[in-house]
Amino acid sequence: MKRWKSTVGVLMILALGAGACTGSSTESGSSALQGINTGNQARDFTLKSLDGSKVTLSDFQGDVVLINFWATWCAPCRTELPDFEGAYQAHKDEGFVILGLNEQEAPQVIGPFVEELGMTYPVLLDEQGQVMGEYRVLGLPTSVLVDRHGVIQVRHTGTLTAAQLESHLTRFLSGE
Repeated sequence: MKRWKSTVGVLMILALGAGACTGSSTESGSSALQGINTGNQARDFTLKSLDGSKVTLSDFQGDVVLINFWATWCAPCRTELPDFEGAYQAHKDEGFVILGLNEQEAPQVIGPFVEELGMTYPVLLDEQGQVMGEYRVLGLPTSVLVDRHGVIQVRHTGTLTAAQLESHLTRFLSGE
């Protein structure tokens, strides 16, 4: 009997956790529930950028935003970041923004790395890992693509190739 109660308790916790992580969206996407999964309205956040300014996700409403969680020690991150910079340069005038959220590293470590790679998009300091935790990032790199309505369209863990990113941008920059 005791084992059965434990099993039921675990199942209830899992069911409640699953419910907290899901949400629904409408066809327009404008009344999607706030969350972290595809179809959810992206959770808003404000972080300090590498240059000291405060950056808030909702300030980019109307733009297609790639939120990229990364670190200087992450080899796959180093692989994809130059492609991201190329995509940013190619599409920033079309309303494409990248917010590079660094995972808990010091600005004196991040600065030289950003300079070496020639990253010109905003690099944000998630100093306590708060946003990373809220978005339940379990591995680096992780990229979250948010459409012009603030709805998460893609969650990708691992290296996002230039071809994959371009495919997503073709779809979402055209207004689909």
